[in-house]
Amino acid sequence: MGKKTRQNSAKNDTSYRIILIIFVLALVVRLSYLGGINDMPTFATPIVDSQEYDMLARSLAGEGTMDHTFFWQGFFYPLFLSFIYLLTNGSILAAKLIQILLGSAVCALVYRLGAEIFDQRTGTVAGVICALYGPLVYFESELLATGWASFWSVILILLLLRADKRKSMPTCLAIGLCGGLSGLTRATFLPFLVVAALYMAYRFRRSAMPWKRIVAREAVLVAGFLAITIPVASLCLRQTGEFSFLPRSGSINLYIGNNPDPEETIMTRPGQDWRELTRAPMLEGSKNGWEAADYYMRLFTEYLATQPYHFLKGLAVKAVQFITTRELPRNQDIYVSRKYSRLFSLLVWKAGGFGFPFGVLLPFSLLGIIIGKRRIPWPMVLFLLLYPLSIILVFVSARYRTPLIPVLAIPAAFGFMSVIDMARAHKWKSLKICSAAVAAVALLSSLAGPFPVERYDYEAEMHTMLGIRYSKQGLRDKAISHLTTAKSLDPSSVTAHRMLGLVLYDERRIEEAVEQFEKAYELDPDAYFILYYLGVGYLSLGRTEEGIERLERALSRAVAAREETLIVEIRKILDAEAKNQQTRMEQ
Repeated sequence: MGKKTRQNSAKNDTSYRIILIIFVLALVVRLSYLGGINDMPTFATPIVDSQEYDMLARSLAGEGTMDHTFFWQGFFYPLFLSFIYLLTNGSILAAKLIQILLGSAVCALVYRLGAEIFDQRTGTVAGVICALYGPLVYFESELLATGWASFWSVILILLLLRADKRKSMPTCLAIGLCGGLSGLTRATFLPFLVVAALYMAYRFRRSAMPWKRIVAREAVLVAGFLAITIPVASLCLRQTGEFSFLPRSGSINLYIGNNPDPEETIMTRPGQDWRELTRAPMLEGSKNGWEAADYYMRLFTEYLATQPYHFLKGLAVKAVQFITTRELPRNQDIYVSRKYSRLFSLLVWKAGGFGFPFGVLLPFSLLGIIIGKRRIPWPMVLFLLLYPLSIILVFVSARYRTPLIPVLAIPAAFGFMSVIDMARAHKWKSLKICSAAVAAVALLSSLAGPFPVERYDYEAEMHTMLGIRYSKQGLRDKAISHLTTAKSLDPSSVTAHRMLGLVLYDERRIEEAVEQFEKAYELDPDAYFILYYLGVGYLSLGRTEEGIERLERALSRAVAAREETLIVEIRKILDAEAKNQQTRMEQ
């Protein structure tokens, strides 16, 4: 065996050991976190989007049914989850364990990518960063697609680098297949995929590859992509009447982040507020989900055409939100989990406007990009440009920013090691400049805010959503407990008071129920549903005049809102009361 062969063998052995160490470290951290949050109320009872994924997966795994709701969000994750449920008899714990195994593998892949681009020590530091990165740990343990999105981020860059070097047909096919799966996970990958495929053809041509071979490789890539997406589009056609692999929620999300008042739409809460938003297309004549999607797309394009300056200003605001050091919530706040895990409270925290760990990762990654700009390959450059833009175009949250983290960890590791090297070499002037730059970026990216999404009480909403779910399951004691906690945490929560009133009414605790309805109506005087509940409650208490007066007001508002089901119900009750009064008068 030659000297060079022995060196390569030793290097490979070292690399495999580092991969194993990083994988084990990441797994231990994630298992520790998972064990620490097993008493979190949503651990085995998912809510909001996680609940939707859970229900879709159980329906497919248990009953073999797939309806139009399967195509509301990205198709891949509920399909993956249903497969896990099929194998494990619907175990949420098993799904979370498999996801943290995937997340641990991502950390090892980050090492591989960092070592390939820079060197082994940079790859090692990048892998360790990902192993200890709190938001990655959090989202990989939730029933959400974020962990898979992080996986596709790294895999696609690795495959594009391999294609750039080897230019092989199988690698191009793998890019197409993984690209299709990433698009089914999150549509925000698609701009990167399109530009990367075109730029890869340009790179092939620069290497003097004949056009025929370039076309063949691009055709294989496209074939791989279509092999994944066309079956999904065909299923969608069968269930919804529309041939598309894109989620139907795309247009409403685009509208939520881009309209004359995005601060209001971004704060649309699950429940009645969300129902009002999603009813708008129906009130305008939309007859199905795709017509509703067209309605929101039309609103977006009209806004873009009539208020381009406001649109650009909104993009600038969202760009600031994207680089903020804090983790912006969507329907769940990552910081709520800190109270359930000591480990997590060390991995994720905020002090004033500064948020850890992104407040450290971002400045070091920018430093690494500047110092190592000649060594950063084009797939990573494209991803770091296009993926953030695709998020900023819609709206920003921690959940959507997190898949960028494994890629950012690599230049961050290089930037950190460059600072260490400056200190070792006694390059004090360079060290001072870099340290000042890191501190300045951390400070500037912490100044903006708090943003509207940060001012909401997500812990109270968590208990509200749990109360709603338990009430639907007939578990009224649990529902009352969570709803009582919710209104204690946030006395201004209309939903908590309203839902608590409904559960108490079902328990025949009418006076207590009416008290909650009164409080809800006081907080939201425009809520005609609450007027309806008040009317029914007063009738149940024998306060007929007050009940009829509330019902008549509710009817007037329901007619204006075109709530046909509610209109029929109120008229039925009023007619019955009128007949009762007539009978009493005759007697």
